[in-house]
Amino acid sequence: MDEHDYVYQLRPLIVPGLVFLILYPLVMGSIHVFNKLPSIELRVLLGIYVISGLGIVALWVIGKSKHVRINDQQIVFSSLLGEHKLEPKDIRRVAFYFDGKGQEIAQIRANDVFYYVSEFYFPFPELMSDLENFIQRYELRSNIEGYAGLNK
Repeated sequence: MDEHDYVYQLRPLIVPGLVFLILYPLVMGSIHVFNKLPSIELRVLLGIYVISGLGIVALWVIGKSKHVRINDQQIVFSSLLGEHKLEPKDIRRVAFYFDGKGQEIAQIRANDVFYYVSEFYFPFPELMSDLENFIQRYELRSNIEGYAGLNK
């Protein structure tokens, strides 16, 4: 199996944040013009705007650095926060399920740490296929048969 690198998609996280950063000053500015907010309220609202902007920048930086790589012997999760290598002997179970929003998620349990792979990674179908192949190759414990509707 060749090594593939899957990157974290930022659009679902960043676009709503950018819309907020654009609309917030317009809404607050129009409220201030018509209502003349006291300076303390204006400073609080400006503080909320600045903190939100910094939070969106932090999300972008961390999200931009998130990658998952699957190669012959290991699964590697990497980001600015560090790199975690999972070998087949480290993985206790892999669970596939759908969350409340109908998004497909794979939960990888390694000892007492959980790693999640969701539709935010691109290209997701190839990632799931590589993960399924990895599970089957190393005969890892999973719910893949029941999840995929496969029968042995």
